[in-house]
Amino acid sequence: MRTWLEVDSGQIKKNIETVKSILPEGCEMIAVVKANAYGHGDIFIAKKLQSFGIRRFAVACIDEALTLKHAGVGGELIILGYTDPQEALLAAKGGFTVACVSPDHLRELSEAALECEQPLKLHLAVNTGMNRIGFDCKDEKDLSDIASAYASSHPNVEIRGIFSHFSSSDDLSEGAEEYTRLQLSRFEKVLAYLKEHGIDPGFTHISNSGAIGKYPQARFDAVRCGALLYGYNTAIDAMLPVEPAMTWKTKVSCVRTINKGDAVSYSRKFIASQPTRIATIGVGYADGLLRSLSNKGYVLINGCKAPMIGNMCMDQMMIDVSNVPGVAPGTEAVLIGRSGGLVQTADDLAEAAGTCMHEVLSSIGIRVERYYK
Repeated sequence: MRTWLEVDSGQIKKNIETVKSILPEGCEMIAVVKANAYGHGDIFIAKKLQSFGIRRFAVACIDEALTLKHAGVGGELIILGYTDPQEALLAAKGGFTVACVSPDHLRELSEAALECEQPLKLHLAVNTGMNRIGFDCKDEKDLSDIASAYASSHPNVEIRGIFSHFSSSDDLSEGAEEYTRLQLSRFEKVLAYLKEHGIDPGFTHISNSGAIGKYPQARFDAVRCGALLYGYNTAIDAMLPVEPAMTWKTKVSCVRTINKGDAVSYSRKFIASQPTRIATIGVGYADGLLRSLSNKGYVLINGCKAPMIGNMCMDQMMIDVSNVPGVAPGTEAVLIGRSGGLVQTADDLAEAAGTCMHEVLSSIGIRVERYYK
């Protein structure tokens, strides 16, 4: 093996129990398994979650839903992103719940659903401030459009719920909390408007992982749990005791000592300032490790930090092991996880790369083997 993941399903179960312990009675957890379950492996994770009692799963697109359906994953599969009306037949046949993102989208889906044998199930997306997808809700006309979506006759279409998405629930920047509360108030105004007009909005959800611990008033019928499920807090001012379930490892393939002035890797972005002992490890950007970590990140090896040096290659990378004892071909190196008394998380890699842990995890490629316990 050149590089692989070790995923601890027992830790995921503990994370689920931690989140469920703060939810009110009747509030469900929607497990977010899009992007290959944040790199953990969507089929295994979804099946394991199902065995833990989870019955609703969120994905980004119909291809992800079909993958899980064909693998035998049961329960409700909710497609949170845009679904092309041309895919309505597949969605209805699969029994998927589709996000309806605008009045025009509803019309197009309704027309497409006429060809379906089964009803097409929808959740209305509401744009409360993310400005990505969803029905607008800023004025009386917008509210009327949402109510009309429920009230109008749409043969073979069933609107079963409504949702929105917070943009800044885990943000500590100035104005972020106020903006989150504004989004919540807009969503509540939509719900109140529907109820005033005798309309049951159906299954209601808005909270993501950043909001679950921080905004208890936003839990409604369900919360969408992604990062927390895999052991990552995003709202650092409302931390829950979850732990990462993934370890990412590779192995040393070659060790050598280079002289002062020697260059390492493409474009000679690292020049040794002194004799340096370096190791080559079997992971690169084609495996999903972010190339922006070149000359910035480090790996853990034999309980020590080993800096990444030179430009990362497609399939390999060099590290400085001058201060790491016992490094030889076959020695394990840890990208995410524990080595001795040191721990590196996806958050740490993200900080070094100037991005978020979501990108670090979801970028891990399919050629990285995954092992489960």
